[in-house]
Amino acid sequence: MIPCIINKTRIPFANCGFIFIFSTAVFFFLGCGLVEQEEKSVVIVVGSRQITADELKKDMECLSAGMNVLEKHQDQYRDQLAEQLICHYLIMEYGKEKGIAIPERELQSALNDIRREYGEDAFREALLREYVDFDQWKDQFGEQLLVNRILEQVSENIVPPTCREIEQYFENNPDEFRCPRMVRFRQIVTRTKGEAASLLKRIQTGEDMSELAREYSIAPEADNGGEVGWIARDHLEESMGKVLFSMPQGKLSPVVETPYGYHIFRVLSIRPDTVKELPDVIQQIETRLLHQKREIFLKKWIENLGTHFEVRINQELLNKLELN
Repeated sequence: MIPCIINKTRIPFANCGFIFIFSTAVFFFLGCGLVEQEEKSVVIVVGSRQITADELKKDMECLSAGMNVLEKHQDQYRDQLAEQLICHYLIMEYGKEKGIAIPERELQSALNDIRREYGEDAFREALLREYVDFDQWKDQFGEQLLVNRILEQVSENIVPPTCREIEQYFENNPDEFRCPRMVRFRQIVTRTKGEAASLLKRIQTGEDMSELAREYSIAPEADNGGEVGWIARDHLEESMGKVLFSMPQGKLSPVVETPYGYHIFRVLSIRPDTVKELPDVIQQIETRLLHQKREIFLKKWIENLGTHFEVRINQELLNKLELN
């Protein structure tokens, strides 16, 4: 089984995957060759683990849940899933060889935490909706915790980036630490130009723009008096950005037509283009560089596992495997 990721924003069991994800996926076949005739139902052998067609199909479908792949790409996609699963099986074999395990008490504690966070009713509903029984899900979740534990142990001695490495990254990636010019503004949006023109006159004669926005604006931020938080020009529709980034602070715009309707703008604040200083981003850079080092280390480590454990693939049986 492969671990299923569960969180508050995604229904559990709908998608399964590895706890380790490389920025460039580690796709490789570690060795090929037909499994002996007496093992006809076995598609992949990884160390002491023999994966049958039924088990492999279940793992592949769990890993690929929710993904739509064109029929002409099915063969290539199936091979990629097999390669990813081989990585997973190799990690599990390493844990078995080294005696790494998750104690039952720790597993139960983690299970209870998730059930409390998710809510018992929602948790049971998700099990029913995905046709997964609790024992099956528990096994999958246990594997997820074990893979985490294994990867933590093998990568705990990775040397953190040096001060010089952090400085070089900062020097070589100046655009990454540039904060573009931003504005904070208030707006009223209407469906007709006439309505917007009428509201503009009321504001010009002294009525409160925020109150008028609450009453008449059709924009999502109307309840907040029409106030929109800090935003860069690249994140605005072109005609909106052109007007807002040409206005001085405090000025009221004329009626502006955009694809969303007819707007009245007032720029509340302007934040100039700035570049962050190194002391402000040291932690950010250190975390990124450490993550990159971990990716490189784990990729090489898994490749080495492929030479330590026997890996065999019955390509003929794999080619016959059909995913739902």
